[in-house]
Amino acid sequence: MALKLERYQALISGTEPGRLEAMVRSLLVHYFFHVSNKAIVEVLTESPTAPRRVNLLTPTQFLGHGRIRLAPDVVFGVPLSPGSYGCSYVEARTPGALIEIGAGTTLNNRAMLLSEGAGIRIGRRCLIGTDLQVMDTNAHELAVARRHMADQQPQAVEIGDDVFIGSSVIILKGARIGAGCIISAGTVVSPKFQAPPNSIIAGNPCRIVGTVPQA
Repeated sequence: MALKLERYQALISGTEPGRLEAMVRSLLVHYFFHVSNKAIVEVLTESPTAPRRVNLLTPTQFLGHGRIRLAPDVVFGVPLSPGSYGCSYVEARTPGALIEIGAGTTLNNRAMLLSEGAGIRIGRRCLIGTDLQVMDTNAHELAVARRHMADQQPQAVEIGDDVFIGSSVIILKGARIGAGCIISAGTVVSPKFQAPPNSIIAGNPCRIVGTVPQA
């Protein structure tokens, strides 16, 4: 074993750093996709003969018993960004769960999307920073006596087209974010929060602090 480790160390030391980094990231991307439930991932191409490839630039795992629908140009991961070795996690946990992501949307590294049945929809051309968390569920009941039970009332999350989401944002169940909105870094979007189109949202708990300029 010691001899094998020495050989690996020599191989690593003798490989150009940029090339080695790309190789390691590629290995992680392939590993996490290989252990995903690929059967639930649907790439919505316009032509039945078009390639149904998922665009994974950093590690991403797809799990659950529901459905995950992606436009063909959705991108997961940004290599030249923090957390590019961390794994994004997309789970449609229950048979009725649905996660949809629209055309032209890019999710930066270490995103976490979790649906337990009500559904999560992210629109077209959204730009999403690192460490996003979106959940249509509390994951369990909140009352102390029932806290070991699954959440009985998941609520759908809707994120409109052209939304810009900063880093470390948490979006909780029942939230509705209108088209063109900006969600500032570190914001916690409260359950059932409603934001009209082109709102600027910030804070914990969040509030509308401005309007996105149109020119």
